[in-house]
Amino acid sequence: MTRNISPRQRAENLLYSIFDAAEDGCHVITASAGGPTAIIRFHNEGRRTYLARGVDMNDVVSTTAAALMGEVCGVVLRSSEREGEDRAWGWRLRGLVATPLTADELRSAYSVDEQTGGALSPVADEYYDDAPHISLS
Repeated sequence: MTRNISPRQRAENLLYSIFDAAEDGCHVITASAGGPTAIIRFHNEGRRTYLARGVDMNDVVSTTAAALMGEVCGVVLRSSEREGEDRAWGWRLRGLVATPLTADELRSAYSVDEQTGGALSPVADEYYDDAPHISLS
């Protein structure tokens, strides 16, 4: 039986799952389904998550829900690890399933220009890691 879930609840579940998966430090979530893109900056410290000053969680959930309106979506989490070095995790979302991307799958996705199909240079000071499993339900 397929569970019906609103786009807003799907976005909220996604965000809280990523907040929980991220370690302490500064992070940026980018969520997109080919239309609007949601960019959420946050900081984890201990078991607490802090959004950027002046950002309201209600607005973040609404923006993320709008960005995830497509059937298939992509989400990337970038985490500042050490000075000048970022780690990236990625997930492919289809309905209520978030499929973690391997480091190679994410690297491949960032190695091709979507408009021209040409090769792109690697992002400096960023490494790709296998994403953990997260839940959207």
